[in-house]
Amino acid sequence: MSEYKKIHGIHIQALASDPSNLGSGQVWYNTTSNQLKITAVSTTGAWATGGNMGTGRGSLGAAGTQTSGLAFGGKISPPPATNATEHYDGSTWTAGGNMATARTILGGAGTQTAALGFGGRIPTLSPTATNVTEHYDGSAWTSGGNLATGRYDMGSAGTQTAGLAFGGSTDSSTLATEHYDGSAWTTGGNMATPTWNREGAGTQTAALGFGGYFSDPGSTYATEHYDGSAWTSGGIMSTGRYMLGSAGTQTAGLGFGGYLDMSGSNVTEHYDGSAWTSGGNLGTAREGLAGAGTQTAGLAFGGYDPSPSTTNATEEYTGPGIISQTVTAS
Repeated sequence: MSEYKKIHGIHIQALASDPSNLGSGQVWYNTTSNQLKITAVSTTGAWATGGNMGTGRGSLGAAGTQTSGLAFGGKISPPPATNATEHYDGSTWTAGGNMATARTILGGAGTQTAALGFGGRIPTLSPTATNVTEHYDGSAWTSGGNLATGRYDMGSAGTQTAGLAFGGSTDSSTLATEHYDGSAWTTGGNMATPTWNREGAGTQTAALGFGGYFSDPGSTYATEHYDGSAWTSGGIMSTGRYMLGSAGTQTAGLGFGGYLDMSGSNVTEHYDGSAWTSGGNLGTAREGLAGAGTQTAGLAFGGYDPSPSTTNATEEYTGPGIISQTVTAS
């Protein structure tokens, strides 16, 4: 068998982590994951397996980036809801501080060290929408200002001091939008379509709302843009679905997974500010998952797999361009 050095004149590098600046034709051995890696060119982008969460859960809150992610709250079985928080460093999840209020299908925004968790559903004998808001500083949660409209299954965007909540359910769909300034929520412009299980991305003054559930005909393909005061129509998604994950901005959005045809989906789509196009499929089809990061460096975690049961699976997305792939024996 020929040796790599004899063919190319160089040894394969042994690295503790994948290089950050990938070039075409690179080959290396990752000593942490014990995997041989090679670069390839992708026209659609691709998902790769990340470290599993400590607690498998769905309908959870999320914030942060691909290498500094945050997961909080959500549904586990049993019990029906958790207040647990986990941090992701790009390879491993570790436990963080617990939320004061355990809840599911809540909103999330911000970063790993300055996050915002709001709304959601408290599972009791008569599950109710909550207006509770909490701030996270990287280690502990503290109380913030209450939402004017308690709700769950809403879209969310922005930061801890400039957050956005829109749509969702108060036990019926709502059009309401609210802005957060770090201490209090105020009323914003109503959405055009009352939708729950809506996904969001972007900022308080340049947000993206897409997908979701509309009572008739069900999953929606609709996209809306928010400018800080009013919502306007955007491009139509290729695949209408709800309970999906999201990342990115209004002009570089990412939507993935979700509920489709009575099961979880692996579909990924990119948004450029006017139109959606297909991306690389998730490795694990699922619904009720969380997302963080950007269109070119996204993070998907948790959710419900086709069993259906909660999953702790994590995947990392690299957008179109040069990507790394693991070499496996055929």
